[in-house]
Amino acid sequence: MLKKKTFFTVGLFVLIGIAGGIALIVWLGASQYLKKGKIYATYFDESVQGLQIDSNVKFRGVNIGMVDQIKVAPDYRLIEVVMKINYAGNLDDTIAKLKTAGITGIVYVELDHRKPGDIANSPKISFTPKYPVIPSNPSDIKQIFSGIDSVIEQIKQIDFKGISDQLKMTTTSINTFVSGDEMKRIIKNLDTMMANLESTAGKLNKVISDGRVDDILDDTRESIIEAKAVIKKIKAEVNALNLAETSDRANQLIENASRKTKRITTELEITSENLRRTTENMDQLVDRLKADPSEIIFSSPPAKKR
Repeated sequence: MLKKKTFFTVGLFVLIGIAGGIALIVWLGASQYLKKGKIYATYFDESVQGLQIDSNVKFRGVNIGMVDQIKVAPDYRLIEVVMKINYAGNLDDTIAKLKTAGITGIVYVELDHRKPGDIANSPKISFTPKYPVIPSNPSDIKQIFSGIDSVIEQIKQIDFKGISDQLKMTTTSINTFVSGDEMKRIIKNLDTMMANLESTAGKLNKVISDGRVDDILDDTRESIIEAKAVIKKIKAEVNALNLAETSDRANQLIENASRKTKRITTELEITSENLRRTTENMDQLVDRLKADPSEIIFSSPPAKKR
């Protein structure tokens, strides 16, 4: 009797466990259909590796649904991702993109507002979709690799061989010119010109060091002083005589003497300044030629004087 009672208890627990398992399976399966939301589809022209059924669908990081189906689109080119989304807002102006959650490799679908140019980057659909379509954009990783491929293609289009040949020809031409007779003649002319410049600079320095310019200026100053003294004396005599005619002649003489004196003084000052500037320019030119003789060949000619 006790043995039959034990069998009955064990069998009852087994039946209860089986019934509970079936109820759990039914509840889990039915929960997918009982969930609120609307079905949308999006199509990707890239690999969806890492995206799974029940993967999250997020709107700016907030879960609003999950992936319901992943399959190849009717055109056998795109990947169709069917999503069940519970979102009260308007999804007509959104764009879908694949995102990776950190370094785990788990991929989810991210929705965001459209930006100018997003529709142009969305894959073209050549068939009639079964569900409302949310356009998609390439993932960030695909955009990066697309940019790299574009750069590689541009690099391939560069004619490196032609550039190398041109550089070789240019180098050969430069070597031929440098080692040719024309360059030797130019260098010889430069040596002659430098020697002439040094000789001229030496002569100018000698004139300045001998004090000839200073002597001229001193003589001029003495002449001006003497002229002023004569003018002063003539004025005194004219005032003493008090003669109109003599006064007029004296005034004319004074004015002529003053004009001549001013002109001589101005010309001497200009001459002195020109000599000083010429000496400085000659020194600078000699220094530049010593430092860089090639400058006189490759530099631009001086502007014409008006």
